[in-house]
Amino acid sequence: MRSGFTVLVIEPIHPCGIVVLEKYGKVVQLGSGATWRDVLRFCGEADAFISRGFVKIPREVLEASERLKVIGIHGVGIDHIDVEFAEKKGVRIVRTPEALTESVAEFTVGLMLALLRKIPLADSAVRRGEWDRKYSDLVGVELMGKTVGILGLGRIGSAVAKRLHGFSVNLVYYQRNRNMELERLLGLKYVSFHELLRVSDVITIHVPLTPETYHMISSKEFDLMKRGVYIVNTARGAVIDEKALYEALVSGKVAGAALDVFETEPLALNSPLARLENVILTPHLAASCEETLKRLAVAVAERVIQALQEYAWQP
Repeated sequence: MRSGFTVLVIEPIHPCGIVVLEKYGKVVQLGSGATWRDVLRFCGEADAFISRGFVKIPREVLEASERLKVIGIHGVGIDHIDVEFAEKKGVRIVRTPEALTESVAEFTVGLMLALLRKIPLADSAVRRGEWDRKYSDLVGVELMGKTVGILGLGRIGSAVAKRLHGFSVNLVYYQRNRNMELERLLGLKYVSFHELLRVSDVITIHVPLTPETYHMISSKEFDLMKRGVYIVNTARGAVIDEKALYEALVSGKVAGAALDVFETEPLALNSPLARLENVILTPHLAASCEETLKRLAVAVAERVIQALQEYAWQP
């Protein structure tokens, strides 16, 4: 079995993944805060990259990566890669979607509850001695009895639906292909995209970022929604037009939003969204728990090594 591979780990992963990689060759690790220009400095010797999706891998990097055979995705998204050029170059992309499904689903439901019950605002109020706000602007709404629209019923959307089933909510969903099994199991109702926007009290987003889903929720989509709707996004930031979302939050059309992802990451300190109290902001954190990070690191390391070995076995 061939060893001696060089793997460039573009963003930090759990050390248990590094241990797996080091059994087969050299590991070069870039620190947090690296950019694609930093990748350019080291990519020439790399047989594989491991990416968490926060650093772009544009054509310039791929052109300079003469030995590159595999890109391992620590998660799901590939919108940060020039996929078309990678495919032309014969670079294989391997992903690890199943390793993060449960943690992202848990985080999504956590954000939903925190948003409806105003938990972050309540915490801040207590710390500032504003106890009496419990009688005014800290009064939230129940999740029970609400219609929750799930936009995208893939692995994560399905896991969210299973968790929400226990909250006595009305579940509707939209995606290209119906999931008849989950409809029977959970009482899910399939609706069109526009119908989901019209009937939902809470909308949770679980679609990948593609040319078709870019800004799929913008001003005209907000116009279709109920006044006072809540939005949760743990998928990709650019699925929502952030300028349109800001306007909807200020006008009250959207009662609140919980966002773990943004059009540009990290979110700028001067972002208008950061000035609003009816928004929960987290730093692309949904998959960041100890168990998940271990699973992801080991899974991506193993799949990268397997793919490299398959290349080595080819005549």
